[in-house]
Parts: sequence; C-alpha cells; structure tokens
Amino acid sequence: MKHSIIVVAVGLTLAGGLSAAPAQAQNQHSFVSSLGNDANNCTLAAPCRHLQAALTATISGGEIAILDTAGYNGGATVTITQAVSIVNPGGFEAAIAPPSGGIGIIINAGTNDAVSLRGLSIDGAGVGHVGIQFNTGASLTVENCIVRHMTSDGIDFVSTTATSALTVSNSLIADNTQIGINVSPTGSATAMFNRIETNNNGNKGLLVDGESSTGTNTINATVSDSVAAGNGSYGYYSKTGSGNASTSLTLFHSVAANNSTGVIAFGLGATLRLANSTVTGGAFGWAVFNSGVVASYGDNYIDGNFENNIGDLTPISKQ
Repeated sequence: MKHSIIVVAVGLTLAGGLSAAPAQAQNQHSFVSSLGNDANNCTLAAPCRHLQAALTATISGGEIAILDTAGYNGGATVTITQAVSIVNPGGFEAAIAPPSGGIGIIINAGTNDAVSLRGLSIDGAGVGHVGIQFNTGASLTVENCIVRHMTSDGIDFVSTTATSALTVSNSLIADNTQIGINVSPTGSATAMFNRIETNNNGNKGLLVDGESSTGTNTINATVSDSVAAGNGSYGYYSKTGSGNASTSLTLFHSVAANNSTGVIAFGLGATLRLANSTVTGGAFGWAVFNSGVVASYGDNYIDGNFENNIGDLTPISKQ
C-alpha cells in the first residue's frame, strides 16, 4: 500500500514538472525558405516557410534571413509588431504578394522599435492596395526593395508615434495607382531618400504632407541622387495647411522628369529646396500655391517644360 502511494506521488510530481516546462525559446536569428515548414522552429537547420511564422519565433530586435527565391507571405498581410530586420542577402527574389484589397506589410511596432526591410519585391499585381504601411514605431528602413502595381500607394508612412523616422535607399517605387511614397505622419518625422526612383505612379511620386499633423510638429525630408519620372501629377510635393505641421523637402542632385508638374510647394509652412537638380519634361517645372515656397540655390537645370513655372523661385545663398 505504501509502495503504491509513493508511485502515485512520484507520478504526480513528474506530471506537474512536465506541465510547468518553459515554452520554446525564441531565436535571435530566424530563417525562412521555399522548402521550410511553419511547424519548424525557424532555425537555419529547420527554417520556416513564411515570414509571419518567423516573426513569432524571433525575439524583439532579432533578424529574419531569407534563404532562396519564393513568395513569403502566403497570400496574407505580414504584420510586424516588434523591432526586427528582415533581410534578403541578394541573388534571388523574396516576393510579397499583398492580398486583394489589402496591404503587403503593415507595421504596428512599439514606440522604440526599429524595423528594417532589405531586398524584398512587393508586387500588388493590380489588386493589392498598399505595399508597405507604417503605423507605429520608432523608425522604418527600406533598402534594395521594389514596390509596385498597387491600387493605392506604394509606401504609406502614416506614423502616429510622436517622433519617427523613415529611410529609403536603392529602391524602386513604381506603377502604383496613386502615390509612390506618402509621408503623412500625425507627429514629427524625418525622412531620408537616397538613390530611389518613384516612377509612373498615377498621382504623385513623393509626397511630404503635414496636414495630418499639428502646427507644433515638423516634417523634414531630404532626397539625394534620385529620380521622380512619369508621375501623373507631381514629381516631388511639399504640402501643409494652416495650423498644421511645417514641411521641408530638399532635393540634391536629383531629377524630376516628365511629370505633369516637376516640383510643388503648397501652403504656408511648406518649403521645397532645389540644389544641383534637374526639372524637365513637364507641363510645368515648378509651382507654388497658398504661400508655399520653392527655393533654389541657383545651380539647377530647369528647362524643357511646356512652361517653367507657376509662381517665382525664392533664391538661397550658398554658405
């Protein structure tokens, strides 16, 4: 009888220990592959198939590496809620196909979370609504990416975080029905664009818009070595309204070609600066409305437009 009681007690102790076993640890580095399985632990030896599974398996601040050519969202929106880097090291296509009427990648991260996307091809195929939408987080970095064929915008940076930052480099944002890149936060923001092309979008190439933000905030964007070409309305657009955040968009060594209007500043507090840049091939080269300012350092090439201007350039002295 005593022996039976001891056996039962030991069994209960073991059962309790098993039920209290810790959950599987998350990875610092996770991996996805065309041959992976989402039931795996997303290690290099046992990669997952889709990015959403890998995000669940990865610690905040970790990295997800893409191992070969494939589609990596399984027809669903990839939702990012943590600091993470998603990396395609190159040599193959890492594709994201947004669902019909939906978003390819949506970022709802924490206030201090930095998100980085490298080497992704996000193609809406004429049915996806938005390629990348940033709602919350500290920053978004987009590098070596393609975003195209959306029914609305390529990239929507609509951050509701008090202060946030966007960096886009070596990327093509093209053939979207509305805006290539829309920077329209509700707080203050900085944006850096280097070697990007915002081409053949139905409306604007690059929009920096303060009308969603209050007048105490500022939105500052800089573009270098970039091209906005063939967009339906404006190539580069700095915009704000009365009582809204001031907007500053500076173009250096960049091109606005064959847009309806090359560059435009609209509203008191909206400034667009031109330095060593070319504006050509449009119905208008530049335009200023409602006390906006298009300013020039005097070293630009503005010619070959049907009319070069609506309004005057404001000269800036070089320092």
